[in-house]
Amino acid sequence: MKITIVAGSQRANSQSEKVAQYLGKIAQSSFEQVNILDLHAINLPLWNENIGKGGEEWKPWKEIAEGLSTSDAFIFITPEWHGMATPALKNFLMLSTAKEMAHKPALAVSVSASVNGVYPISELRLTGSKNNHVCFLPDHLIFRDVSALLDQNLHCTKPHFDERCRYTMTLLEGYARALGPVHRDMLEAGKAFIHGM
Repeated sequence: MKITIVAGSQRANSQSEKVAQYLGKIAQSSFEQVNILDLHAINLPLWNENIGKGGEEWKPWKEIAEGLSTSDAFIFITPEWHGMATPALKNFLMLSTAKEMAHKPALAVSVSASVNGVYPISELRLTGSKNNHVCFLPDHLIFRDVSALLDQNLHCTKPHFDERCRYTMTLLEGYARALGPVHRDMLEAGKAFIHGM
């Protein structure tokens, strides 16, 4: 099984990328293949109506979409900026389609320098699956006071939180195994209803 972890910060050497590396290590016990996408490094173009025309600007996205379509699960990580998810992650979710994500499980993760972090989770749940039909787990993770939570070697300084992350990764694996047939069987059937009601 394969998981794709998306670090949604637009900053270089971000805390979100560190969280992605930390979760990637944990994911290795549940998934055979772990792929980490750093949206700062990728620098995708903003969604526009030309995406379906396959111009040169969309070549990087085409390669990413092919990788997403072979993923069984996803983790979307965003810092909390002004109480919101980042533009880069929202753009990423707008570019994603049902072909890559429909009926596959996703874990929402937020990163906060202080004690916040709830609002980006709510935002992702509200609109993040609109047309791509990704299935957010009922659980989520919030990395509060992140600079103290992960040390320089990307070890968690709070054993209980580390246990929670490991439990959540096992839960994500369980959802991926259970939803695999749903993606396979319902992707084609759902094409007529891709934009909801």
